[in-house]
Amino acid sequence: MSSPPPTKPPRGVKQGKETSGLLMSVIRTLSASETNEQREKERAKLEKEYKKSDARLDELVAAHAQEITDVMQKFSAVCSALGAWGQHCSAAEARLGACRALLRVRRDDLRRLWADARTHHHALRMLTDIERVVVSERSARELASAGRVLGAAQALRGALLTASTELPRVHALSATTAQLQAKKKELVDIIVRRISAAVYRGERAPLGRGLSARRRTALLLAELTKSEEVTDAYLQDITPEYEASLTEEDKTFETTVMISLEALGVLEQLKEATEKFKVQIQNELLEVIDSVSRRIIDEVEIETDADGEEDLEITEVEGVTETGRPLARLVTCLAEEFKACGTRNKRLLQLWRAALQRHSLSERGLHSEHHYWSAVQQVMQLLLTEYLEIESVNLAAQRSSANTTDSSAPELRLSDYFSKKRPQRRRDKLFKLTVAIPAATGVVSRRQRYPLVCRPDPALLHAALPALHALCAHLERPGGGECSLRAFISDYVRWGESERLARSARAQIDAAMRAPAAWRERALPPDHTVGQRPVFACCIEAWSAVRESALAARRCGSCGGAAALRACEVALSSLAVHARAAHARLAPAPPARAARWLADDDIVRFLQALPNYRAAVEHGDYTAQELKQAYEREAEILGTSLGDGEVSNREIVADINTLVDLALLCESMEWLSTNIKTIPSLVSASNAAGPGLKLSEKFQSDMAATAAVFDEIAHKCLVFLHLEMRIECFHYLGQEEKTEGPEGEEQAGGATRLAHRLLAFHEHAVALLAPSALAYIMSGVGEMMSAAVVWRWQSERGAGAGAAGARLATLRHCLAALALPHDGLHAAHAYLHLLACTPEEIITSVREKGPQFSELEYLNAFKVIGARRGLSDAEMRAQLRQLSAALGHVGVTV
Repeated sequence: MSSPPPTKPPRGVKQGKETSGLLMSVIRTLSASETNEQREKERAKLEKEYKKSDARLDELVAAHAQEITDVMQKFSAVCSALGAWGQHCSAAEARLGACRALLRVRRDDLRRLWADARTHHHALRMLTDIERVVVSERSARELASAGRVLGAAQALRGALLTASTELPRVHALSATTAQLQAKKKELVDIIVRRISAAVYRGERAPLGRGLSARRRTALLLAELTKSEEVTDAYLQDITPEYEASLTEEDKTFETTVMISLEALGVLEQLKEATEKFKVQIQNELLEVIDSVSRRIIDEVEIETDADGEEDLEITEVEGVTETGRPLARLVTCLAEEFKACGTRNKRLLQLWRAALQRHSLSERGLHSEHHYWSAVQQVMQLLLTEYLEIESVNLAAQRSSANTTDSSAPELRLSDYFSKKRPQRRRDKLFKLTVAIPAATGVVSRRQRYPLVCRPDPALLHAALPALHALCAHLERPGGGECSLRAFISDYVRWGESERLARSARAQIDAAMRAPAAWRERALPPDHTVGQRPVFACCIEAWSAVRESALAARRCGSCGGAAALRACEVALSSLAVHARAAHARLAPAPPARAARWLADDDIVRFLQALPNYRAAVEHGDYTAQELKQAYEREAEILGTSLGDGEVSNREIVADINTLVDLALLCESMEWLSTNIKTIPSLVSASNAAGPGLKLSEKFQSDMAATAAVFDEIAHKCLVFLHLEMRIECFHYLGQEEKTEGPEGEEQAGGATRLAHRLLAFHEHAVALLAPSALAYIMSGVGEMMSAAVVWRWQSERGAGAGAAGARLATLRHCLAALALPHDGLHAAHAYLHLLACTPEEIITSVREKGPQFSELEYLNAFKVIGARRGLSDAEMRAQLRQLSAALGHVGVTV
C-alpha cells in the first residue's frame, strides 16, 4: 500500500503530540470505572487499539522503507556538507577577526592624524584671529590719534567681536580683551569730548577774516544744506571712507557730530554717551566761562575790541563804570557764547535722535534743551555768586514767605540749592554781603577755578544787568514762565542789592550834608535835572545819590526793580531829615516877628487862602485886579497887626545873607520837590536796557508825599521872606527920615534904608528864586509901604508935608528900581492929600463923593489935622459929629 511521502512542516511551526489528550482520556475512563471488570474491559480495549496501531505503523514503515532510506542518506549528505561549511566559516571568521584587528589599529592612526590636523587648523585660525585683534587694537589707536573716530570704532568693534565670538576661552587674551575694553571706554570718552568741543568750543565768527576761502565755503555750504528734519536716512552716508575723505578744511559742526554719533552707534554706546554728555554739561559751561575770562584778561584794552577774537561790541550803558567794564564784557560775551552753544545743542539733539532711531534705540535717556538751559542758569548763578560776593542764597521757594522770619531754619548752602533734593526753607535774610578782601592780603578760597576778570564787588551787578536781561528774555521766550536765573537775581536784588543801594545812597547824602561847605556853597544844577537856577551844592550831590538809586532800580527792571525802589525811598527819607534840620538851622527863630507869625496858624491860613499865594504856589490863573485886591487885603490885615507898636531891630533879620540863604534854601527845596516828582516817570520810562518799571500806587503816593515835605519847607521859606519884606517896611518907615550920627553926620532915613534893603535883597534873589516866588515876595510891597507910611503919618502929629513927599518920592524910586507898579502908593498919596485938607473940606468931600477911607483912618486923620491946626477939644467933637453924620453913624468916639 502506497502513501504520500511525509511533508516537512512549516518552519517555526511544530505539531503537537496527542499523548496528553489520550492519556487523560484513559485516566478519566479508568477513574470512571467503578469495578475491576469495567477496568479490565477498558484495559482490554486499550490493548486492542494499541496492537492495531502498532500493526498500522509496521505497515507504513514497510511501505515507506525506501523513502526513509533515501531521506537518511540525504540527511547524512547534508550533515557532511554542513560540517564542511562550518569549517569554512570558522576559517573565514578567523580571517575576518584578523582583518578587524588591523582595521582597528589603522582607525586609531587616522583618528589621531585627523585630530592633529584639526588642532593645527584651529591653531592657525586662532593665531589669525589673535593677529587680527592685535592689529585692530593698534589700528584703532592710530586712527583715534589721527582723529578718525569712526574708523577707530569700526576697528575696535571688529576686534571685540572677534575676541568675544572666536576667542571666548582663550585666557591668554584676557589682558588684551581688557585693554580693548579700556580702549573702547577711552574712545567713547574721546568721542564725547569731541562732541562737547563741537558744541561748546565751536567755530567763533565762522565767516571771519582768519578763515581760508575753502573753509568759509565749507561752512557756508553746511549752513545752506542743513536740513531741519533729520531722520535715520540722514546718517546713511556716514562711513569710515567718508570720514577719511574729509580734510580739516572740510570739517564742520554737522560732519563732526554725525561722524561721532555714528562711531558711538558702532560701539553700541549711544545710551551711555547720552548720560555722560548730560553729566558734563555744567562742567563744559564752566570751561566756557574759563576760556572767555582768560581771553578778556589777555586783552590789552577792555574798551576796544578791534584786535579781539570776536567782533562783539559792548555799547555804553548807564551804571557801567571803568571797574565793572570787564564784567560787563564777560557777561555779554558769555550770553552770546551760551546762545551759540544752545543753537548747536539743539542741532545736536536732532542728530542724536536720528542716530538713536538708526540703531533702534529709545530716546528716553536723551537730554533736552531744558537740561542745557538749566545748566546755563546754574553756572550764571555761580558766576554772580563769585563776583557779587553772595554768601548764601535762597530763591523762589522763599519769595512767597518773605514777610515772615524763622530763626531756627538752617543755613542754606549753595550745593543744597543745586542738588536734586528740595532744600529746606529758610525765612531769614537771603543774602549776606561781605566786605571784599584784597587779593594781595592773602589766599582767598573760591568755589570755581576760572580766573576773575575784576575784583568782586556787589556794585558790579549793574554792569552785568543789561546782558542778564537779554539772556533772561531769551530763556523765557519759548516757555513764557519766569526762569530760575531771573528769580535768583530778583531775590538778590530784593534782599541784598536794595539794602546796599540804600546804604550807599544814605552814606553819600550824609557825607554831602555833613561836609564843611554844606548849605553854604551854591552851584548850577546838572543838565539832566529840572531847573537851571542855582541851588545848594549839597542838594545837588544828595539828589545825584537819589537819582542814581532810582536809575539803579530801573536798571534792575523785571529782576526785582520794584523792590530796589526801596533804596530810593530810604535815600529820600534821609534827605528829608537833613532838609528839615537845615531849615531849622537857617530859618531865623523868634524874636523875629516873621518867625512868630509863621508859627501862628491863623496868619498862615489867612496868607495861604489869598489868591496871590495860590498864584505863586499852585500857579493858578488870576487877574491883576484879583491879585491887587489880595495885596491890599493883606496889607490891611498885617498893617493893623503891625500898627500896634514900633517894630524893633530885634524883630527883623538884619543880616541880608541870612535872607539870601533862606531864598536859596527855598529854591533848593522847590528844585528837589520838582525833581522828586519826576522819579516815577524816570523809572517807568523805557530805555535801551529794556522797558521801565511798573509802579505801584503806593510808591507813587509815597513819592508825592515825599515831594510834599520839600514843598512844605519851600513854602515856609517863601512865606517867611514874604512876611519879612512887609515887616521891614514898617520897621524902616517907622524911623525918622534923617538923623544925626555920632559925629554930627547925617544918616539916611527910614525910606532910603528900606529902599537899599529891598534893592539889596532883590539883587540877590532875582538870580535865585523863580519869577513867581520872587513876585509873591516883592509884589504888594507898595501896598505895604502905603500902609506903613499912613501908620507913620498917623503917629506923627507935627510932621510937615515936605518930609512926607520926600519919603513918597524915595519909595516911588525904589518901586521903579524893583520894576514894581506905583499903584500901591496911591492910597498914601490920597491920605497925604487928606491930611492937607481942613476938617470942613473933608466932611464936604465925604458928603459929596462918599467915604474914601475907613472910619478909623478918618479919625486918625482928624487927630493929626487937629494937632497941626491947634483945634480945641470942643471943636474936634463938633467936627467929629459932623463926620459921623456924613458917614451915616450915630456918633463917633473920640
